[in-house]
Amino acid sequence: MRRVALTMLGLCLLAGGANSSAQQELTEKVDRIFAEWNTTSSPGCALAVVKDGHIVYEHGYGMANLELDIAITPQSVFDIGSVSKQITAMAILLLAQDHKLSLDDDIRRYLPEMPDYGSTITIRHMLHHTSGLRNYDDLFDLEGIPEADLTTDRDAMDLIVRQKSVNFKPGEEFLYSDTNFFLMSQIVKRITGQTLRQFAQDRIFGPLGMTSTHFHDDHTMIVPRRATGYAPRQGGGFEIDMSNFEQVGDGSVMTTVGDLAKWDQNFEHHLVGGVDAIRQLTTPGTLNNGQQIPYAMGLFLDHYRGLNWIHHSGEWVGYRAALSRFPDQHFSTLITCNCVGSMSPMTMAQRVADIYLADESARAEEGPRAKNSSNVPVTRLKQYVGTYWSEKTGALRKFLLRDDKLIMVAAGMTYDLLPLGGGQFEALEADIEHKDRYIFHAVKDGSNFQLEALEGGVPVSYEAVKGPVFEPSHLVDYAGSYANDELRATWTLVVQNGKLVRQQWMAEDEEVEPAFPDGFVGDISEGQFLMHFNRDRSGRVTSFDVATDMVRPMRFFKVADHAQK
Repeated sequence: MRRVALTMLGLCLLAGGANSSAQQELTEKVDRIFAEWNTTSSPGCALAVVKDGHIVYEHGYGMANLELDIAITPQSVFDIGSVSKQITAMAILLLAQDHKLSLDDDIRRYLPEMPDYGSTITIRHMLHHTSGLRNYDDLFDLEGIPEADLTTDRDAMDLIVRQKSVNFKPGEEFLYSDTNFFLMSQIVKRITGQTLRQFAQDRIFGPLGMTSTHFHDDHTMIVPRRATGYAPRQGGGFEIDMSNFEQVGDGSVMTTVGDLAKWDQNFEHHLVGGVDAIRQLTTPGTLNNGQQIPYAMGLFLDHYRGLNWIHHSGEWVGYRAALSRFPDQHFSTLITCNCVGSMSPMTMAQRVADIYLADESARAEEGPRAKNSSNVPVTRLKQYVGTYWSEKTGALRKFLLRDDKLIMVAAGMTYDLLPLGGGQFEALEADIEHKDRYIFHAVKDGSNFQLEALEGGVPVSYEAVKGPVFEPSHLVDYAGSYANDELRATWTLVVQNGKLVRQQWMAEDEEVEPAFPDGFVGDISEGQFLMHFNRDRSGRVTSFDVATDMVRPMRFFKVADHAQK
């Protein structure tokens, strides 16, 4: 018996050694994903990999603070940006369980200062980003308030309630807007008398044991182990990229990957909110016409490599974060980072999943596509190349050829396009379920195309526009001061060194680049804006419309012209 026992012990030791070797191989593959940032001279990331309710690997890569030479660890605290939204949604669901509100309540019941836009906006609309409310972060940008400035709840509310219209009728479309979740923080405060930071501590973070987590609503607060946010500096190195905004709800949760793992496991064990709250958090919203959208409550619902995939990323100043869950495999990847630029935490999370879930993905993955863009003659693809503009949304889409394939380029987006036949193309986006589609229609004279797109499940029409043909002498047509009452902002446009330059209070001078005749693009903190100038019958410029990805066109009137009316 002793010999048998020793033999069994030997087999167990061998098995343990094999498991250890396999785990080591996995972690080495994972570490290579973060190798670019795993230095003592750059910011980086913290990682936690969760499988079957346990953290199977956690690690820190790069530096939490370059000035003090402090390395990132799994205990480092980061701002997770919009990953916070699912936690705000849980706070609202808890109040609904307390019978303090209904998700179908008109938001003006709690926020009576909000304008009446002619159609009821409900809390449910806001939870699903179908309210139509303009994104207040972009509005701050357009107003000229930089992210490094101090803004408070009052500042944000004053700006939001000045808006005279919405992007679209509530429930008609899905369009992401931080305003939705910021306003929910105000609803929590008015119902409970507590700030969202206090409420979440009592009802969410405390019960889950998330001891290093809070909503950061005080820019003077000292946060132990906080990583500094950075951005690449032109010419090399990094610069500090932090914000003093004090609004919460749409973002501003500060946490560690270990605490995020505790939040993640609540989706499995339902300690906070129970089964019903988790079900609502992970149920997709619907539009007025009954069409499902790819967003639940603070979470995107997709597929990745044939597997059900729940995720959300976060971006705020110098911070980036990703929460990626594969519920059927009980597998999650949690990443927090402290640098912008080329860093993409969600791409990293996908690559980690590729390593750990390789076998499951191979079994679940769909068969090969029937068509491949490489099979379409380049001469046929060339006819679609060009710039297309939507007057309704103010969006700009460029179609280019790269490696003999058609690609679509927009602010913050570059998608390869898969031809489906008949001038139809599908965006190859990270294997998500609801892919954008683009259909080119030849106009009657056959000289160019109109574009019909289905973006986020919403149809958008685009017109082909010619590339910019500008003589520097013509730029003076656009010079002058322009004002918008809703923003209480004035933009002054001047011509300097053959370029059109935007000047605004508190903002650095910015060159705007020509995109098409009477159309220019410029940068905001997260993305771009597009300006389209309007002319009267004599051809004189009288105003311009400016739009971002989350703010439909707003009109700025030339000051002298507007004063005469």
